[in-house]
Amino acid sequence: MKKTLIASAIAAATLSTSTFAMDQATDLSEMLESMPTIYGNIQVVFTSEETNTGAPGAKDVSTNGVDDNGSTLGFSHKHAISEGVEGFMKVEFEFDADEDAGNKKADGGSGGLDQTDEFYVGVRGEFGSIQYGKDEGVYDWTGMTDTAENAGIGGEISDEVQMENVQYISPEIADGLMVGLTIPVESDTTFAGSIAAKYATDDLEINFAYSMARDEGTAIGEDTIGLAGSYTIDDLTLIGQYETKSDTKDFIGLQGMYAMGQNVFALGYGMTSFDASGLEDQSTIYLQALHNVSDHMYVYLEYVSDTDMGGNDGADKDLLSLGTAYSF
Repeated sequence: MKKTLIASAIAAATLSTSTFAMDQATDLSEMLESMPTIYGNIQVVFTSEETNTGAPGAKDVSTNGVDDNGSTLGFSHKHAISEGVEGFMKVEFEFDADEDAGNKKADGGSGGLDQTDEFYVGVRGEFGSIQYGKDEGVYDWTGMTDTAENAGIGGEISDEVQMENVQYISPEIADGLMVGLTIPVESDTTFAGSIAAKYATDDLEINFAYSMARDEGTAIGEDTIGLAGSYTIDDLTLIGQYETKSDTKDFIGLQGMYAMGQNVFALGYGMTSFDASGLEDQSTIYLQALHNVSDHMYVYLEYVSDTDMGGNDGADKDLLSLGTAYSF
């Protein structure tokens, strides 16, 4: 009898302790899920640049130095509002990894968290996603040749810039097809909005976008159409991009990327032609070798050669970049 009572008491105590531990673990798990995700990166690059304006008698000018290359610190979060609907947010700050908070930059700012890179808040579900904030617009979908870490072959010639906007991204309408719409909130810009479509399969991606413009003050806005696509064959990815801006310029870019283990090699060519008479076509050649040191760190070497920059005959630039990035 006594043994039975003692055993029952031990079992009850064990069950109570186990239940308490499970409750504590559940509370801890819920608390962790409610906390925002913290992420960031430090990006530093050494550049060596040689330029020539192309003016008669102009000499080459060489500069070099170490600079921050877009270091950021960010916070993101999401939560369930109802079944199938969740709210989300993101805020990302820029800082200069080559300055400390006590040093002043050329523009008067400090080396700390000096500006908001992007921020937005929104909801998403079976209807797609809608958000408000500062973020890239959907025209950015056509910027597929923009794979460079520091400087590449160019493109993305529309008036669209990263600014406060309202943005809608549809769910998948058909197999691999979705559309997006960006409407700027600010009126003091020549950008009036953009609409884009994206079609993606395992190996193929095609993006089309139309950027609308408006006149602002003395500035005349110009509409831009962009079309880009990529196709992957095993470790090789081929990318093509074409853009045309009403009465100013056209851009065409071709690029190949080859992955070899932890290494990525890229070769690109871009050409910008200007509508104004007397301007030459600008040509750009791009080379990159990138090595993934680990899941969080990589190093790269890039070379860019610009000929007849801005359409100016003889205005050339050669840029060599050696950089690294560490993310968490």
